[in-house]
Amino acid sequence: MRSCYLLAPGSPLLPQLLDRAAAAGLDTVVTRLDGVTPGFADMARGRGLRVYGSFACFRGPDGPSTVDQDGRPWQPMEWYTGVRPNDPAWNARLADQLAAALHAAPVDGLLLDFLRWPLHWEWELRPGARPRSASYDPDTLRQFAELTGHHPPGTGATAARWIAAHHPAAWTEFRTAAVTRAARQFAAAARSARPGLPVGAFLVPAGTEAERRALVGQDARELALFLDLLLPMTYHAILHRPLDWPGRTAQALAAAVPADTAVVPVVQTTADATAVLAAPADWGKPFDAAEFAALLDLTAAAGSGSICLFPGEGLDPDRWDVLTDRAARPRPSSHPLEGPSRAR
Repeated sequence: MRSCYLLAPGSPLLPQLLDRAAAAGLDTVVTRLDGVTPGFADMARGRGLRVYGSFACFRGPDGPSTVDQDGRPWQPMEWYTGVRPNDPAWNARLADQLAAALHAAPVDGLLLDFLRWPLHWEWELRPGARPRSASYDPDTLRQFAELTGHHPPGTGATAARWIAAHHPAAWTEFRTAAVTRAARQFAAAARSARPGLPVGAFLVPAGTEAERRALVGQDARELALFLDLLLPMTYHAILHRPLDWPGRTAQALAAAVPADTAVVPVVQTTADATAVLAAPADWGKPFDAAEFAALLDLTAAAGSGSICLFPGEGLDPDRWDVLTDRAARPRPSSHPLEGPSRAR
């Protein structure tokens, strides 16, 4: 999969972007599921591009109440507000919404996004940051007690301190099971609506599998049992990491999951968020086209050649030229995604 994620599927510049994507050797475009209209799909497929839609699972200002480790209601950070993934009624509504959207959207694949416990990881995983944890609300603590037999004294900060001191492993297992259960539910809903549809998920780019589980409840090995592809969001500039970090992260993930699970690193195309979003955002230290070329080469050398460029709108003419140059080079073999999906 050689792809880019488009933030603005309705942009008047879409035809030009799709032309450049096809000319640069990409084979897939990704955008939000509700942005995939028949017109969008026709334009992409007419240029030989597959279309994947992303579905935001646990993000937004609404949703079940969430409490952080300091006992406060979850505070929005920049553009992000998280929703906890362990409310059965909320998840059932999401599954129904997903199925309805897939009946309408002519996509070739689905990617589950925000499939995690709340964390604005783009800021909270930077060097020196203190990641928050959720959720210490009464409903979540009741579930934890029922499933584990561990009964925290109180809620909020009191419960958080007690769990951290006495049962941190049980807390991680409980939160991970909630994410895995939700992912399985959404994948089943998707394949019921669209049999054979490839389904994947974006992953938080934590340092190790153990850290990812503890931070957001994502277990790549478990998710790989019923998802076809995993996309670690390796935004090097946003997270203040070196150029070789995306490739190393994707390589470690690929070693941790079955060989038939496609691992597609999502790499950052620009740090100029204002040019892309027409609004300020902290996307890290700027990097030029030469650094972008090095980023691509290092990432490709570490993996199968699969990649997702984020965002596609961040590719200026120089960066498109870099991609086009590399499209002429022999590619390493990649995981086939056209075959039957894991309907498990």
